[in-house]
Amino acid sequence: MKLDNYDFREHYVTVDGHRLHYVDEGDGQLLLMLHGNPTWAYLYRHLIAGLRQRHRCVVPDLLGFGLSDKPPWADYGMRAQVMRFDLFVKKLGLRDITLVLHDWGGVIGLAWAVRNKHKVKRLVLMNTTGFASADPLQYLKMSPRPWVLFVLLLLKIRPLGEIAVLGLNGFVRYYLPFSVHNRHRLNPEVMKGYIAPYPTLASRRAQLSSVRQIPLLPIEPVWTMLEELSAELDGWMVPTQIIWGMRDRVFVPWFMEQFEKYLPNHAATLRIEDASHFLQDDTPELITERIAQFTETFR
Repeated sequence: MKLDNYDFREHYVTVDGHRLHYVDEGDGQLLLMLHGNPTWAYLYRHLIAGLRQRHRCVVPDLLGFGLSDKPPWADYGMRAQVMRFDLFVKKLGLRDITLVLHDWGGVIGLAWAVRNKHKVKRLVLMNTTGFASADPLQYLKMSPRPWVLFVLLLLKIRPLGEIAVLGLNGFVRYYLPFSVHNRHRLNPEVMKGYIAPYPTLASRRAQLSSVRQIPLLPIEPVWTMLEELSAELDGWMVPTQIIWGMRDRVFVPWFMEQFEKYLPNHAATLRIEDASHFLQDDTPELITERIAQFTETFR
């Protein structure tokens, strides 16, 4: 697929009976990058271009996203995505991995990582989560509050989610641009890159499934998953670089501060004041430079 700033060769592997697309560029220390909702490998195009001279950059598309298969009735639950990610890593024989994680890719990647610590060399975390609060009202106590999170929870309601996500392709067309601070970077050619993999209602099923898994109460499956994950993360001494878009209206600085507590062997956090949730489009040069420094320092 020829797109703006995206000239990478397509690779495919069969996992769990479905074809997963991935980018595999460069040589050197391995960076395994994982996207969230509603993005795909295209999100990391600037980072791949800037790092492939010194690193091997492997970037899969999760099932239901990007150029991977999108079976309409597949299991898009987070545990199923973790299972497929594990199979992907095994199929490619990856090890000594630096995980670069964002959004739902953080939850999926970290859930895999805590059960495969012998394969993980470093973590790079960007605007994601890996824990559940013991207090369901914690979100209301944060300052600033993650108010867009409460808007996204409305998409759990039928048929509002079906209309907004499946019918209007609203998660890509509206939420994504809203969650980039430097919106001039999202010119029509860039937006074409994000929109292109989702031409039909059926191709957007994973987006709707993912947003509906945002946990509101402790009885929800992903809340339980996050509780389990946080227990495994707490005190892990893996070298970690936290990079945060400080204008994110969902993953507000509270989440960043929790990672700093949970993962004590972290480098100085890069707080990017003019970046929002999709910081890979907001300030890719800063992020590329910091990842290169981090991998060189924590060898």
